[in-house]
This record gives sequence, structure tokens and C-alpha cells, in this order.
Amino acid sequence: MDKVKTRKQGNAVMVTLAKKFNVSEGQEFYITQEKDGTISLIPKIKDYFADVKEGEFVDDEDELAQVFTTTGSELDD
Repeated sequence: MDKVKTRKQGNAVMVTLAKKFNVSEGQEFYITQEKDGTISLIPKIKDYFADVKEGEFVDDEDELAQVFTTTGSELDD
């Protein structure tokens, strides 16, 4: 596991990511911090489904949902 050290730059604290992580300059991330202090960076993807082929994300469970029909009062309030 790699270690990094934070550094102060202006009013921000910075973390440098090693080249081996293939992070492009200007790449955007969503950042979250858990209650235990864990910080996660999630790459922002412009359009996750832009290059998807039809049926690419369909699996056996999806096929079951497509043929599901109600048999009783499942939708009654």
C-alpha cells in the first residue's frame, strides 16, 4: 500500500497522486468522507451509458423482472 503526505497550498490541503494511478490533469471526482474518516474519490463520468450496446446491462435477474406480472393486491394502497 502506498503512503502519501498532505501539503498546504493556499487555503487548501493537497494530496498528490502517483503517476501509476493514471489520473489525467483536470479529471473531476466526486469526494466523500465517511464517519470513520475514510475519504473516497469517485471519477466523474460524463455519460456512463454513451457507448453502451443494446442489452449490454441485461442479466438473468433483469429478464425475470421484464416478465413479472402481479397476481394479487401488490399494487393496492
